[in-house]
Amino acid sequence: MAPSSKKLSTTMRIGIGVGAGLFVLLGGGYLAGHFLAGENVPKNTSVAGVQLGGLTVPAAEQKLASGLKDRSAQQLAVTAGSQTLTFTPAEAGLAVDYPASVAQAGGGRSWNPATILTVLFGGTEHRAVLKVDKAKLSAAVAALADKVDVKPVDAEVTYKGLKPVRSEGRNGVALDRPATEAAIQEAFLNSTEVAAEVGVDEPEVTTAEADEVVSGLATTAVAAPVSVAVGDKGKVEVTPQVIAASLRFEAGDGTLVPAFDAEALDARIAGKLKQLGLKQPRDATITISKGKPKIIESVDGLGVDPVQLGAALVPVLTQTTARTATVAVSPRAAAFTSADAKKLGVKKVIGKFTTYFPGTAYRYNNIGKAARLINGTFLKPGEVFSMNKVLGERTRAAGWMAGGAIDGGRIVERLGGGISQATTTTFNAVYFAGLEDIYHKPHSLYFSRYPVGREATLDWVSVDMKFRNDSPYGVVMQAWITGRPGTTGSITVRVWSTKRYTIKASTPIRSNYRAPGKKIYDDSPKCVPQSAMSGFDVRHYRLFYEGKQLVKRELFKWRYNSLTPVVCGKKPND
Repeated sequence: MAPSSKKLSTTMRIGIGVGAGLFVLLGGGYLAGHFLAGENVPKNTSVAGVQLGGLTVPAAEQKLASGLKDRSAQQLAVTAGSQTLTFTPAEAGLAVDYPASVAQAGGGRSWNPATILTVLFGGTEHRAVLKVDKAKLSAAVAALADKVDVKPVDAEVTYKGLKPVRSEGRNGVALDRPATEAAIQEAFLNSTEVAAEVGVDEPEVTTAEADEVVSGLATTAVAAPVSVAVGDKGKVEVTPQVIAASLRFEAGDGTLVPAFDAEALDARIAGKLKQLGLKQPRDATITISKGKPKIIESVDGLGVDPVQLGAALVPVLTQTTARTATVAVSPRAAAFTSADAKKLGVKKVIGKFTTYFPGTAYRYNNIGKAARLINGTFLKPGEVFSMNKVLGERTRAAGWMAGGAIDGGRIVERLGGGISQATTTTFNAVYFAGLEDIYHKPHSLYFSRYPVGREATLDWVSVDMKFRNDSPYGVVMQAWITGRPGTTGSITVRVWSTKRYTIKASTPIRSNYRAPGKKIYDDSPKCVPQSAMSGFDVRHYRLFYEGKQLVKRELFKWRYNSLTPVVCGKKPND
């Protein structure tokens, strides 16, 4: 081999050896770095302010959980305007995901040289990774929205006589739920107070838009009558008064749209249609006849569909002259048929009650009149019975007499006195029928002729007695009185339907007795004497049974006042 070639070969061997040595040296440092870094968190790393640098993953997770324990349990106060709702993070579905938080910060073994260098020499502050139960968070924000939200009020147009009048629209308030949910997540671990996002919720129909309707369509609509051709039967005139009484302006497409109330229009045009030989359909009903429920059959009619009539009238409301419309005549079926009535199962007495009353003339008159008005009242499923609606206002012209009533803890005379007897009897019949009590108010004083805590008074202005037929069956009321003036009378009320429950009343418990007030002397001509009476509290349960199984109980409680004694005459000298 030539000398130069031998020299080159030696040089190459030396270079290769040095390179190999350098590789081994660097490789050894890389391996050392890898094993030195291990699965530790980068040296300068913190999560949500908790220093984790240099810790192993398990140790870092444990330290992070310990460091955030108090902050992650602090209650959050979310405020929107004047309303504040406080809840724990857990109640809002918020928690820290500790493994994910440490992993995000760089914890864990790696062969990546850059990662190894970061673990050994780098690191920074990181936010905690959250676990969010979106259903719980949405529910918490919804609870705040229930307190904050105020629905906007659309401006409305109605008629006062023939004059269109407008009510103003009002802005509402609406919680921005997505923004508030984001604000709560942002505040978690950083603050205990959150400012919710609240915005204005504008009405669909503004005051300005309603003003345009008042000056335009609402005024023109009642400018003149409309002549309606009713098939081949003739014509009827729909007067401005009928239009004003049955025309409604409904929100639609950001304005007010005219539409007729079919029921109101039907009622006001029925007389004129009858003159053309048309007849309204008659719904079936159920009443009491010879002491038992009886179905009054439905009758179909021949007439005008009020919905079609309203639709025919709307297009001509913008016209001021030559206002004409056409509507067809068609058979009109009863809305509630005899077959419908039969399906409602009014078959037997499911609740009944009788009370007795002193035989004064006004009681016989008023209680008897009340019984006649209650008798035969029919309720479909879901309908509500109102004692005041059934009896009407108590006036002399309506046949009511003046009698004893309670006012401010004293016995006074009032038209319709004594009808609380009918109200109490009806309430008890309904009570034992198992129907829903909407509202009743016992007397302020206890009268021994009534069941304690299970009675009801009545006042035309302020006190009603209402119940709902919450059953899937029909309900018919039956009521009558016995006796004659001068003797003890009775009133009985029965409820006919299909039985669902056996109802029992628990034994009433009296407590908290109160002594009557100091005796009062009254020498006025209108003085009514009264005896002293103690007051007390009472409570009992209405018990619902299916067979022998108690399935529900309903608490009733009342506080009776004491009655101050009144002596008619001057107070004697001490």
